[in-house]
Amino acid sequence: MEKNRADVTICGTNYVLSSDKSEERIKEIAKMVDEEIRATSKALNVNPNFKAAVLTSLNIAERLMDNSDMILKLQTENYQLDNDVKHYISMWEQTKKQVTDLKDKMSTEVDKQSRNSQDYKKLQEKLVEMENAYFDLQMENVNLKNEIKSIKRLKTDDEL
Repeated sequence: MEKNRADVTICGTNYVLSSDKSEERIKEIAKMVDEEIRATSKALNVNPNFKAAVLTSLNIAERLMDNSDMILKLQTENYQLDNDVKHYISMWEQTKKQVTDLKDKMSTEVDKQSRNSQDYKKLQEKLVEMENAYFDLQMENVNLKNEIKSIKRLKTDDEL
C-alpha cells in the first residue's frame, strides 16, 4: 500500500507524517491532536509541554478505549439481532409452510365436500325414484287386489 505524506504543525512544531491514510485524513488527525493538547494545556494553565502531551494522550486513549468498548457492545448486540432475525425468518418460513399446507388441506376438503354434495344429490334423486316406484307398486297392488276381488265376485256369481 502506498504511503502518503503530510506536513503538519502540532503546538507550533512542524512534523512530516507518513501514513496509508489520505493526506487530508492525516491533517485531520494532526489537527485533532493539536486541539487536544492546546485544550489540555489551557486546562492546566501551562504552555504546551510534555506533561500536556501525556495527559492529552491519556484522554485520547480513554476515548479510544470507550469507543472500542462501544464497538464491542454494538457488535454483540448486532450478533444477537442477527440471531433474532434468523429466528424470526425461520418462524416466518414455518408459518408460511403451515399456511400453504392448510390452504392445500382446505382445498382438498372443499373438493371432498363438493363430491359428497354431488353424491348426496344423486342419492336424493335415487330416493325420489324409489319412492315413486314404491308408490307405483302400491297402486299396482291396490289395482291387483281390486281385480282379485272382482274375479272372486264373478266366480261367486257364476257359482250361484
